[in-house]
Amino acid sequence: MRIDIIDVAGNITKEKVQGKTAIIIDVLRATSVMTTALAHGVKAIYPYKDIESVLENSKKDRNPLLCGERKGLKIDGFDCGNSPLEYPRELVEGRNMYMTTSNGTRAIEKTAEGAERIYISAFLNIERVVEQIIKDDKDVVIICSGTDDNFSLDDALCAGEIVKRVYERKKVDLSDMAIGLKFIAENSKNIPTTLSGTKHYEYLKSIGFTGDMEHCFTMDKYNILPVYKEGKIILL
Repeated sequence: MRIDIIDVAGNITKEKVQGKTAIIIDVLRATSVMTTALAHGVKAIYPYKDIESVLENSKKDRNPLLCGERKGLKIDGFDCGNSPLEYPRELVEGRNMYMTTSNGTRAIEKTAEGAERIYISAFLNIERVVEQIIKDDKDVVIICSGTDDNFSLDDALCAGEIVKRVYERKKVDLSDMAIGLKFIAENSKNIPTTLSGTKHYEYLKSIGFTGDMEHCFTMDKYNILPVYKEGKIILL
């Protein structure tokens, strides 16, 4: 088994993911929202890269939940934004989500063109992801969605934690970038301290989402594994 990293969504190509297990990470906040919503009983999540696709595809649903953000803020006319705290069980249980975000859903669509399987990860479910990687024993590419095609340390730290835990249990082959992110995770005292001063973390704090980040940075809160197949995200 080999683990490699793609640093931003814009660098995803069919060749880089072809036939591999892909792990999609967008800690702040798309994959954290997906993981939380599924833990709270969402039936399925349909991710799209653009608003128009959400509006069109949700028409077939009798009780759709329209979700997403642009520049971190809820899209006008949508039910929910990109805050995991907006997805309590009493709102989402048994419903389908139709979702678009600036980075995470775009990363999923691009990855789907070649990957053999796609799992969704955040700090919230790292241990479950690690268990599945070891069980599958297949080549893995971890995709850090980034922020507007710029490197984002929050995604990289999550990726590094995955690599670190896998490597502790199974001495797999690592790319140079995987080694680098593993080193970052090994030397991180805690998530907020490591991310202090980083662009996306500080931006979300500035627009009032400190509570979101406290939730997103809770390690191993949910023992679930979201998987993307046939155009939707469900639980494995």
